[in-house]
Formats: sequence, C-alpha cells, structure tokens
Amino acid sequence: MTARRRALQSMSVSYQPPFPPGDNRPRSTPIPGHAFVAPAMQEPVPPTVGAFLGNDAPTPPVFVASRRRRSWGSTIISLIIVGGIAAGIAPAVIGVMKARESVSKAIQQSNDLSNPNLSNNDLASLGLTGNEQTLFQGGAPSAVAASLDNAAPGQPTMFLRMLLYPDYAFATAQNSTLPDHFDEYHWRSGRIGTPSPQDNDAEAANEVFSIDQVNWAGLSSLVADAVNVSEVEQGTVTHVSIGRDTFSADLPVVIRVYVDGPRSSAYVEADANGTVIAIH
Repeated sequence: MTARRRALQSMSVSYQPPFPPGDNRPRSTPIPGHAFVAPAMQEPVPPTVGAFLGNDAPTPPVFVASRRRRSWGSTIISLIIVGGIAAGIAPAVIGVMKARESVSKAIQQSNDLSNPNLSNNDLASLGLTGNEQTLFQGGAPSAVAASLDNAAPGQPTMFLRMLLYPDYAFATAQNSTLPDHFDEYHWRSGRIGTPSPQDNDAEAANEVFSIDQVNWAGLSSLVADAVNVSEVEQGTVTHVSIGRDTFSADLPVVIRVYVDGPRSSAYVEADANGTVIAIH
C-alpha cells in the first residue's frame, strides 16, 4: 500500500461529522439534494421555584384571606366612608337651618318695620291687651313713655323732647349728673336701642320735663280728633311731639299733633292736658 493510500485511510477513521446523526439543525450552507426545514419555535417556559432551588424544594404555602376578615374590613371601610359623609353633611345641614332661621328673623323684622301698626311683640313688650294699633291710641302713649323713662337715667327722668310715631318713638333725655349732657333713646320693635349722644346744651337744661307732667289719656283723645280739628282733607296723623314751648316766657309743656294729606298739612297745638290751643 502506498503511503498516500495509508494517509487517506487514516483521515477517514478520525473524521467525525459536526452534528450527530438525525440532527436536522440548519446549516449555513444547505446540503444539495436535501430540503430546508425551519426549526420549530416554542414559547419560553418561566422558570419554576424548583429550577432555582432544585426539584426537591418545598412548594411555598399559598395564603388565602378568610371571608370573615375581608367582610369585616369592608364593613369598617363602609362605616368610615358613611361617617365621613355624615360628618361633612351635618355642619352643612346646621348651617342651612341657621341661615333659614336668620332669614326668617330678617323677614319678620322687615315686616315689622314696614308695617305702620304695632305688632303682637310690640303690644306684649308694652303690656297692652287692648286694640291699640299705633302708639297714639289707648294706653300706648303712656306705656311707651314709661318704657323710655325706665331706660333713661334719673328718678324721674327729665326729657327735653319726645316724639311718637305709629310704631316707634324717640326721646332726648338729660344726664342726671351732668345737666348739659343729653342722649337720644329710641323704642322700636318692642325694645329700647343704644342711646346716641347729643350736643351739649347748657340752656336746654332749663327746658326739660318729666312724664308725669303730661296727661297721656288726654293726648290719645287729642290725636283721635286731630284730623277733624285740623280739617286736612284725607289727612293722617304722622307723628306727635311733646316738649316745652320755648316761644313762651313760662315755657309750658305743649303737645303738637302733625297731620298730613295729599292736598295740605297742618299741626294741632294743645297744652299738657290735651286741650287745643291753636291750629297751624
């Protein structure tokens, strides 16, 4: 055997194919005469616990929340939500109720102020049980004068002037310790308001009077007949003033009843007893 043949035999024995028999993996260069078969693709399988810890590793326990515990948690959350809603609604409801009450009081006060007649509250505050509709009628003049007298200082209180309107009144009262100091008091809606200071007037200290110097029943009768006496067509009594007549030397207390109508106006002047002196 020649040396070349021995070399070829040696090469055929030591040669091994690159892939084992039956391996169909693709090659970069297909072998002629064999059809190309694409490799089958498989979805990747996520590793299991055993893949990391070994096949003998125990399976971790699965915790399942009990229905009762979950139910209590849902109940507590529901109660918290409902409580929060209730806590938010309660102040709003209280606020609405207070606002409604304030509006109701404001409406009532507006009605009292716009209505020229005395309200039930007015009558009750003056202790009147008759049919008085204004401060000019029945026992109303005397009652409101007494209310102002009780509110102002002095025993008795000395007044510079007093004005009566259908459902409110004003009075300027002298300070009991400072004769030249005066304050104005007003009665309305059944109560006396905060007094307002007036200009100091030393001469006015000699022009004051007390409520016991006025015949209040005579004043009521005077007002009731003032429209007829004044002869004002379709006249209405607007207000009454009580004070001293500074045009007379002896400064008598006089009552003036003012009457107004669509065509004319006038005032009736009377003494402290309600006796007519003049018509102006």
